[in-house]
Amino acid sequence: MKLSDYERSPITRGMHGSQFIYDKPGTGTLQELVAAKFGWFKILDDSGGNSIDTCLWLRQHDVMPIVRFYRPNPNPGKLPANALDTISRYVDRGITRWFEVNNEPNIDGEWAPEYRATLEYGNASIVMPNWLEDAEAIIKRGGYPGFPALAHCGRKPREGSTTTYERYFEWLATNAYDRAKYVFENGAWFAMHPYVFNHGYKDKDGVWHFEYPYDPICQADDPGRTAFDDDVGLGCTEVPTQLLKKYFGLGPLPVIGTEGAFWGWGDNRYPKYEGAAKAEAHVAMFDWMATQGPPCLFGLCLWVLNEWFKHDKYIHDRFKQTQPALKVLPVETTVTPPPPTPPVTGWESHYVLFPQGAEWAWYEAASRYLTTFRVTNGQSADDAGVVHGNLGHTITVINPDSKLMDYLVQFNANLDVIRAATPAELKTILDARVARNDRFGRIK
Repeated sequence: MKLSDYERSPITRGMHGSQFIYDKPGTGTLQELVAAKFGWFKILDDSGGNSIDTCLWLRQHDVMPIVRFYRPNPNPGKLPANALDTISRYVDRGITRWFEVNNEPNIDGEWAPEYRATLEYGNASIVMPNWLEDAEAIIKRGGYPGFPALAHCGRKPREGSTTTYERYFEWLATNAYDRAKYVFENGAWFAMHPYVFNHGYKDKDGVWHFEYPYDPICQADDPGRTAFDDDVGLGCTEVPTQLLKKYFGLGPLPVIGTEGAFWGWGDNRYPKYEGAAKAEAHVAMFDWMATQGPPCLFGLCLWVLNEWFKHDKYIHDRFKQTQPALKVLPVETTVTPPPPTPPVTGWESHYVLFPQGAEWAWYEAASRYLTTFRVTNGQSADDAGVVHGNLGHTITVINPDSKLMDYLVQFNANLDVIRAATPAELKTILDARVARNDRFGRIK
């Protein structure tokens, strides 16, 4: 799916509903949210549909609900059986397709107590299989499954969000490549929790900056700093986006802050915001997301409704007084093809790169493919990178690890990644390619 294929609100302003699952907002509160021109509303559901009526009202008033199926200490675990029926009720009634099934699995508080001592960077081997199964079930019912939102804490030992993202993508690419690729191509999105402190400011020309850590203040202080070093800002979208591209060659996918805040304080390099200045900064932040932020950044749901009118009434009133900028996404249009050009003579070179130390069974499994397409093969990454064909070069790489992928990207070559747990599985994949004359796995 392209970004423009997702049903969405064009307004980036969002609100997180009450943190208490059965604390449902009344009609008066919902009307206030509409008056303040919110486009997104994150809400908790007990898996039985206790929030359907609220979400229906919101959708009828042009606010897009995001439904999290709430479970205390959700890890380890998967959606309960009744949630699957509830997903269908939300989708079939045209209420929403946006769903979350997990929450901050990189921190102790989101795990059953007996697992907390074993937590290390999100426990990929536990969380990712469960997420894949839930995501497939949501897609089957017409929904969009959110990739688990993490608590943003960069490279913090044991709980670091950036390291957790890396572990998750490594696990998916190594253990469930085809399943994960299908999910990413058919409705998945990235839920994130950007608590951006006061990482935003207006420069001397009146231009607002919210691209931390890529803004001029941060770069002047720490040149070359990226979101992989510090994800406490709206630049955090780069982390999952780049990893998706690195491991699966896909993207971008929508990113929605399903929880987060612009606190207005926390980093002494940036201004402190209070009162009217904080309200102005909030309006500017959402407008920046709509007009200058990355196309994938669809919105941010502010934490939290049951505290909003106590502490942020000033901001709420400013929202009511100002029209939000709308996020416009490019839409692909039909283009008349140019007249045919004379065929280009030449050939496309191809190398099949087996894992170091691969036993003969792996070569035997690939024998029909290798002989049919007359493919050069071996175990040397340097040999694989030698380009011969004037029409391009492809490396079909079998079961690469992250280090090998980083090495191969330096070559001017198309990378065709195959994941197979056994020689028999490799044989099934390659023989199927031969049967449909699909040398590079490009036919879907």
